[in-house]
Amino acid sequence: LDLATSDRIANSVLNFANILGQHLANGKTQIYSPLSIVHSLALLLLGAKGRSYEELSTVFDIPDTSRLHEQFGLMLQDLQQPTREAISAGRPLTNWRASSAMRSNRRAQRPGAHEVHLANGLFTQTGYSLNPDYRRVIAEVYASDLQLQDFEGSPATARYNINAYVAQHTKNHIENIIASDIPQTTRMILANALYFKAFWETDFIESATRPDNFYPNGEGTEPVMRVQMMATGGAYPYHEDHELGCKIIGLPYRGNLSTMYIIQPFKSSVRELMALQKRLTADKIEGMISRMYRRAALVAFPKMHLTESVNLKTVMQRMGLGGIFSAVQNDLSLIATNEATRTNALGGNSLQNLEAQRRAGTGGGRSDLVVDDIVHKVDFTVNEQGTEAASSSVTYLKKSGPDVLFRGDTPFMVLVRHDPTKLVLFYGLINEPPAAA
Repeated sequence: LDLATSDRIANSVLNFANILGQHLANGKTQIYSPLSIVHSLALLLLGAKGRSYEELSTVFDIPDTSRLHEQFGLMLQDLQQPTREAISAGRPLTNWRASSAMRSNRRAQRPGAHEVHLANGLFTQTGYSLNPDYRRVIAEVYASDLQLQDFEGSPATARYNINAYVAQHTKNHIENIIASDIPQTTRMILANALYFKAFWETDFIESATRPDNFYPNGEGTEPVMRVQMMATGGAYPYHEDHELGCKIIGLPYRGNLSTMYIIQPFKSSVRELMALQKRLTADKIEGMISRMYRRAALVAFPKMHLTESVNLKTVMQRMGLGGIFSAVQNDLSLIATNEATRTNALGGNSLQNLEAQRRAGTGGGRSDLVVDDIVHKVDFTVNEQGTEAASSSVTYLKKSGPDVLFRGDTPFMVLVRHDPTKLVLFYGLINEPPAAA
C-alpha cells in the first residue's frame, strides 16, 4: 500500500469530476460516476503509446505509471469490500470519523448493507490479435474484461452482448447502456457503469417525507418546484467555509465506509453553484472534509431517482482527450498486436513488459485501433432506506436542540465518496430534483 500514490489517484478522480462537470454544465441536473469513467481511461492508458499516452497521462499526473496501475487496482479491490475490516490495513479514517464515538452498528454487517459493483468492458472487433500482456494485466490488476465482438458482421449481437455484460455486473440496474444501433465500422467500445447500494447510518423519517418547495434560482424566488422532501436529524459531520462561500454536510452510510457529501453555497442558486464549482479543486474539497466534525443537525433533503446517459466523446475532445478518437492521432497499439507478443515466453511481469514495450516503441501493435465512443450511464437513488432507526431519530431531536439546520431546497453539489480510499463514486450538481408525484 502506497498512501501517497493512492491519495494522488483519488485527487485525480475528483479533479477530473470537477473539470468534466464544468464542460457538461448547462444549468440542469447532472449526475455521473467519475470513478467509472477514469477507470476506463486507465485501461486505455495501459495500452497507449505516443500522443495517446501523453494525453491520458494528464488525467492522473503520476509519472510512474506502473505504480499508478498497481495502486489503482488495489484501491478498486478495497472499494468493493463489504466491510472496513476487509480493506487494506493502513488506510486511515477520515478525521471526523476518527474523532467521533462510532457506535458498533450490527445492521452494517448484514450482507448487502454496502455494495459496490464496477462494470468496465473493452469490446474490440474480431480479427484483432490481443496483446497477452495487456489482457493479463486488465484481468489481474483491474478485474476487467476485454472481449471480441463482430461489430462489422453482427452489430445487433454485439450490442446485445455489451448490454448484457453491463446489466449482469450492475444487478440489472443499468440496462441498455447502448440504446441505438452500433455502426458496422466500429472497432472498439468502452462500456462502463457503477452500481452502488448502501443504507443510511441514520435513516430519514419516512412519515416526515412530504411535498415541499425547491428554488432553483435562490430561496424565495421564482420559479418554485415542488419536490418530495425527506427529513431526519442526528449528529452529522459539518463544516462552513467562508472563504469559498459554502457549507458541507456529510450523510454517512452504514458500515463506516462511504458518505454522501453535500456542498451548497450560502446563498445558493443555479448560477451560484456553477460559480462555486469553478472555484473548487480536489484539494479544496478534501480540505473541507478534513475540517468537518459532527454537530447536532436537522436535515431536509430531496428524495431522488436520477438516471443519466452521457456520450463522452464530444466532451472529452473539448477536455483535450480527443486523440483516442482520431485515426490519425491515436496510438493504442499495446492493446492489439499484428502477431502474438513473445515477452511472456521470456518470463517477467506483464505490467513491466507493457512498460518496456512502450518505452522501446515496440510490441508489433495495431495502429488502426481507435475508440469509437465511451458510453456512460448512471442510475442514482436517494430515499429514506427504511424506518428502523426512525423512532430513535425522533427521540434524539426532542432531547437535544440542533445547532445546524441544513435544507436542500436550493441547488447543491453531491459527492458519494468511499472514505477509506477517498474515491468519488458519484458526482453531480442537483439544480432541479425530480418533481413530486
